[in-house]
Amino acid sequence: MSNDATGPADPRHGDPSGAAPGMPPAPPTNSQPSGSPVPPPAPPAYGQSAPGQPAPGQPGYGQPAYGVPGQPGYAGQVQSNITINLWLSVFFSWVPALIFYLVEKDKVPANYHRANAANLNYQIVIVIAYAAVGIITLLTFGIGAILYLLLPIAQLIIGILHAINVPGQLAAGQEGKFYLAPNWVK
Repeated sequence: MSNDATGPADPRHGDPSGAAPGMPPAPPTNSQPSGSPVPPPAPPAYGQSAPGQPAPGQPGYGQPAYGVPGQPGYAGQVQSNITINLWLSVFFSWVPALIFYLVEKDKVPANYHRANAANLNYQIVIVIAYAAVGIITLLTFGIGAILYLLLPIAQLIIGILHAINVPGQLAAGQEGKFYLAPNWVK
């Protein structure tokens, strides 16, 4: 046996794979130690989903892989919009709540639309509370102004709770739980 490039390799000298010098080794074969080949994965049985795909009855089943805006199972961009809506509402009150409610009215799934409406309802309650504190302040000759210190703190705490909790609840397919939000705007 020769070790030149034209002849077969001598397994006692050089590469144990038996390849000629200068040649890449042969790709490994799919075999188990016993020598039997590895069978290909079996296709999913009827009624089961393929690996990596949602099962029947779960969000996203039957939807294209990229999702369809406005349909169940499409939560990528929608969740970020509700998150932005809630965080902006913490600092800018009812203005972002109204804008997001009107802009996303027909573009989002029903539970996201209800969350936008509940956020707007909560912001309306806050505006009414500020007006009520103003009237109380006038009627009590300024003593009610103490409530002007407490109302922004309460608004900030409740708004942050909404911004932290509600997007996760909506992404899980649940209804968002809003505090102090009547069902005025639907």
